[in-house]
Amino acid sequence: MNEADLDWRVYHLLVGDPCQSPEALSEQAGCSSEEVIQSLRRLENSGLIEEGSGGCRVLSIQEMLLRCQARYDQSSPFIIEGGVIRVKKGPD
Repeated sequence: MNEADLDWRVYHLLVGDPCQSPEALSEQAGCSSEEVIQSLRRLENSGLIEEGSGGCRVLSIQEMLLRCQARYDQSSPFIIEGGVIRVKKGPD
C-alpha cells in the first residue's frame, strides 16, 4: 500500500474511532505499527489530525482552516502553539 492510500485508510479509521492505538490501527489497516506512526505524523503535519495524551482526534473543518491560515498567512493576526490560539507578537 502506498503512503497516500495508507494515510487515507488511517484517517478514516480515526474518524470512526479516534482513540485507537497505533497497534490497533495497524491491524485494521494491514500494515506495521511503524508505518501507522509515520502516517499519523504525515496526517498531523498536514493539519488533519491532532495527537495528544488521549490519542488522536480528527480536526474539524474549521480547525483545519484556522491552522492552515495560522501556518501560511503571514498577515494572520494569530498563531497556534500547542493547540492554543495566541495573538501574534509584532516587532518590538
